[in-house]
This record gives sequence, structure tokens and C-alpha cells, in this order.
Amino acid sequence: MQIWKVILTTNNVDTAEESLSHAGAGAVFITDSGNQKHIEAYFQTQPDLNRLEEVLPPHQNLAAEILPPLDWVSHSQTGLPVINQPPFFIFETLNRPERPNGLINIELQAGRAFGSGHHETTRGCLMMLDKLLKRTQPKHILDLGCGSGILAIALAKATHQKIKASDIDPEAINMTLRNSCLNHVRQLIQVYESDGFNRLDNHQKSYDLIVANILTGTLKRLANELTQKLAPARYPNAGGSLVLSGILNTQQQQIVATMRQFGLRLQEKVILEEWTTLCFRR
Repeated sequence: MQIWKVILTTNNVDTAEESLSHAGAGAVFITDSGNQKHIEAYFQTQPDLNRLEEVLPPHQNLAAEILPPLDWVSHSQTGLPVINQPPFFIFETLNRPERPNGLINIELQAGRAFGSGHHETTRGCLMMLDKLLKRTQPKHILDLGCGSGILAIALAKATHQKIKASDIDPEAINMTLRNSCLNHVRQLIQVYESDGFNRLDNHQKSYDLIVANILTGTLKRLANELTQKLAPARYPNAGGSLVLSGILNTQQQQIVATMRQFGLRLQEKVILEEWTTLCFRR
């Protein structure tokens, strides 16, 4: 699979991220670059730079390149240290613990799918799920945008419930399947290739826990569907919980305002460096 990388700098991160997402970017990474933000976006098809020039906010240094045929995510994660985020302990195969550690162990082979537990958005989700699972017992659970499967696996191991996991990227589906087998929870995880809720099993009318660690623009686009699929307050456990991440600290008020329009209230948040994870309830 060929990957194209688009780079640019801009002051308007929110609009740039949303424009890149609509143009087909599968992942967008944002870092500080002095007074501006440096953005890298990854595409599985060749991006149209002329079209991007038209739809992006004011920016500089827009460029694109095709990456060599290397498994970039796996390559970048070679030799990564373990992540001890109690009650979860995340490691790659080479760092498997030699003895029991009393934690929920998650072994990962990330491949080209994003999500290793090392990024603040994934760690924020794990921290939020730990807090949430101490006071609720969800039975109908969805991981929307599952990436490597780390959150679906964490939920399966922590709750022993069946988990639905979906992603628009076929490589993510393959990696979630492989990692769920590696962690002996394949029988608990149902995996769907789906853009949002389009191809999910519609027999499940609502969920009492939805986790979505995806782009902010996509979260805003799916806000109505996320709310509709969240179990109402009359449901057991006083209604469903929605955990959202992939949100810069500067973007959190947009997400809170969007979700408030659909009747959701912010219950809790976790901030790790530049990134925010939010938990909503009806």
C-alpha cells in the first residue's frame, strides 16, 4: 500500500484538520512550530494539491511526497518502551513481561494501523475508561475508529463483554483482528469495516459506551449519529457514556458546544500535554 504525506504550516488548525479530513486524509498529526502549527497528513491515494490550495485556510509550505514502501508505523515503533497506565500494561512482543504483574496486559503489533498507547489521545482514553469502568458496567460497547484495536482489546479484557470495533481503514481491521487473537479476546471482538455507522450491525439499536478516538472534524460530522446511538437515560446504568479523543486542547470547547446541541453534557475530561479526552452523558 502506497502512502502520501502532505505537510504545511498554519495558524488555523481546526479548519485545516477538517479540510484535510474531508479531502481523504486517514491521519493528521499536529505539532508546534514556533508561532504556527506544523501539520502532517497521510493519504492512501494521491492528494490533489491544487484542490487543497483552494480549501485549506491561509497556510505556508504546502507540499506532498510519496513515502517509500516501508511499514512506517511498525518501523517507528520498533523498540518502544512499555506503557504502564494502570490498570493497563501495554507492550510490543519483544517486551512481554517475564512474570505476572497484576495488570491488564495488552500485547500489540501495530503495523500500519495507528494506535499504540504511546500517543496522548490513546493514553487519555485508557485513563478515562479506567475511571468510567469503576462506576459503570457497560454491556453494549462500541470502539469507533479502532486503529490497531488497543481500546477494543482493553475494553474486552476489562469488562469481559462483547465489543464492536470499526474502522474505515482495511489495514486497521486486519490489525485489530490480529491483535485480538494475540491477546486471546478474538471471541469477544466483532470487527467491521465502516465509515462511521454505515456498515455496522444495525441490530444493535443503542450502546451504553461508545469510544471514538478520531479526528475532531470527523467527531463533529458524526455528532448526531453518535448521540442517536447512545443509550437513553431510561436505559440501565442511567444512560450511555460517550468518550471522545483526538481533540487538541484548543478544540475542546468546539466539541463540548457541538455535543451540547444534541443534548449531551460533559461529565469529565483528561488533559495530557496538548490533547484532551472528553466523557459525555445524556
